[in-house]
Amino acid sequence: MISRRDSQKTHTRESHTSSSDIGETGDRRVSSLRTIEATALYLKVVLKNLIVLIMKNFCLTGLLLAMLAGIVAGRIEFDLYREEPTLETISRSKRSLHEHKAAWKNESVVLYKFMNGEYYGTIGVGSPSKPFKVIFDTTWADSWLPSSHCGWTEIACSRYQLHNQYDSSKSSSYFPNGEFINLTSSELSLVGILSTDTFHLAHVKVVNQTFLEATHMSLNPFLQYKADGIVGLAYQEQSGWKGVTPFFYNMIRQNLVQEHVFTFYMNRDETTPKAGKVILGGRQRSHMKEDTLTVLNVVEKKFWMIQMDSMFAEKNKTNYPICEKCRAIFDSSSNTIVGPPNDILKLNYMLNAVYVPGINRYTVNCRNYAKLPKIHFILKGNDFVIQSKYYVQRLTLENIEACFSPFVPNANATEQTWELGGAFMMEFYTEFDFDNNVVNIAETIF
Repeated sequence: MISRRDSQKTHTRESHTSSSDIGETGDRRVSSLRTIEATALYLKVVLKNLIVLIMKNFCLTGLLLAMLAGIVAGRIEFDLYREEPTLETISRSKRSLHEHKAAWKNESVVLYKFMNGEYYGTIGVGSPSKPFKVIFDTTWADSWLPSSHCGWTEIACSRYQLHNQYDSSKSSSYFPNGEFINLTSSELSLVGILSTDTFHLAHVKVVNQTFLEATHMSLNPFLQYKADGIVGLAYQEQSGWKGVTPFFYNMIRQNLVQEHVFTFYMNRDETTPKAGKVILGGRQRSHMKEDTLTVLNVVEKKFWMIQMDSMFAEKNKTNYPICEKCRAIFDSSSNTIVGPPNDILKLNYMLNAVYVPGINRYTVNCRNYAKLPKIHFILKGNDFVIQSKYYVQRLTLENIEACFSPFVPNANATEQTWELGGAFMMEFYTEFDFDNNVVNIAETIF
């Protein structure tokens, strides 16, 4: 969740010297090999991004495609620039928008996944509408897009066509705001001005939506993003911009939704690029097991924060407690589960995971990824379990396979709140209810 984390610090494993621990010579060699492979995979991904960037700007298409065929012949399809839903798709019903507006009770957006770690959908912005890939983020209240006013040095801000840019001069529905915004932390930097325009979904349009037109985006983390920007779905109290109405609040005020609820239904099928969908203004309970439905009260009207009864890991039929009476935030922006550093260290130790400093992640042995401990989340007395064959992030490129633990330490060592991302949410159907300030959660029917 990039709105809350500080820069990641290097975390080292505790030393253990007994013959049964992972400090043995053979295990150290395996751990070193996994670290090297994971780092190599990451560098190959960066290399591919750079090749695409050069290809788009210096017209060496034929030569670089030949080079790319030799370098990247792997099984994973990165598909960096293919537009899944076209502009025609997201505006198919626009001709009869005013005529049928009252018939729409909710709006759904198909979500796609990128490297099993990012979930995004497509909206249109401006008049005429231009498509943008956005993350529907439960940890942000505000929305932002890259601007066409980015300087020539702004690589992540799409000057080199890595992301689509918003150009206010090409939109007849643009209205200037002009307030300068500088959102900078040790983890990221976003700088730009506020602008107002129309956001288009498949069947409705949200008028007078104010968002950040970003003229600067830090390389980390935005260079690696497939999505262009973010549409925030957190409470308005989380907004950092005074007087700006968040996206879903505008949908409510403009009577575009019947229920003041949005729902995430995720798909864990690795054979499809679709990650599920977000339903704006409604529910789709045919995707959940009714007898597992649990109502969780929001304990802080800012993020979608709830309190867990407890959390524990199950390994070899033995339960290992992780936390008691701990708070957690739902995070739809990534696949990770973030927690207090000591608890994360404990979890990753049980996974026999190895820390990779260069990418701030832990890797696990791909041969055993489906046999790692189950993680139990006790919510209102009900047991919600995630299994390693689904929570481990698997990446393959060329002949290198890397498997990543979803458990990431919070950069703030004193922060005790957990952040439950896709590794958790892909297993469960979740409804976010503004009127009752609750999150309804249930096991998903796949």
